[in-house]
Amino acid sequence: MNHSLSSLKAAIELRHPRMFRRLTWLRDRLAPYYAEPELRLLPALCVPGEAAYDIGANSGIYTFWLCRTAASVTAFEPNPKLASLLESKFAPLIASGRLRVEGCALSDGDGSIVLHVPRSSALASVEVGAVGAHGEEVEAVTVPRRTLDHYDDRTVGFLKIDVEGHESAVVGGGLHLIGRDRPNLLIEAEERHNPGALAALQARLAPLGYRGYFVLAGRLCTLDGFDPDRHQSRSALNAAGTHRVKGRIYINNFIFVARDGVADRLRAALGQSSGS
Repeated sequence: MNHSLSSLKAAIELRHPRMFRRLTWLRDRLAPYYAEPELRLLPALCVPGEAAYDIGANSGIYTFWLCRTAASVTAFEPNPKLASLLESKFAPLIASGRLRVEGCALSDGDGSIVLHVPRSSALASVEVGAVGAHGEEVEAVTVPRRTLDHYDDRTVGFLKIDVEGHESAVVGGGLHLIGRDRPNLLIEAEERHNPGALAALQARLAPLGYRGYFVLAGRLCTLDGFDPDRHQSRSALNAAGTHRVKGRIYINNFIFVARDGVADRLRAALGQSSGS
């Protein structure tokens, strides 16, 4: 999506919220056909009978599909406008108790924090340098700050974390829950937002028994095969840095697992032979 389309999306969201909700429902249904390949791995990543947490839910693509796979879902979205969208869009699921929406930023402490929200895109972040790098107008919004460990009232089998550079702090604020339940993790991490991001995650998660992977060309690869210069080159993104250029490689989603058998389930879901 180029900058003009992102601006159009933002305008529809602001001026025609009902239309925007309908458009996101359609987008969510079609997402497995065009979105990131990790979305199609949710049945292998979610654990039957256990909860899933969508941290950085945005307008709800992952929330939509997690609600069809996990026992229950909690969607965390600090942007008040998007949190309101989620509450309206998923009202029946919320009423049924299958979904709860938490309008806060997860981090490594409690209180409040400033969220930086570009007016022309939905990629908000509490990290100052992660948004607005291309002259976008950015609004500063103070939002509640909580830790993942605050939400340890259920057994969690899967965490998706997409917080534009703040992922290590989210994990740091959830080490009790993560160590207790050992959920499968899908985490977005980018060197351009936070240099050393992947190494910081590995340092936090390896002591808990986690092994890291990424998906490349339809195969599950171990993290020792990841090369930031090759697999996360800024030149593979559009000018705004919001989407991958067609035909280019840009890996920013990483899978961490600590439970036995999960890697083999992921390989089977990808059509890859076990152990290859």
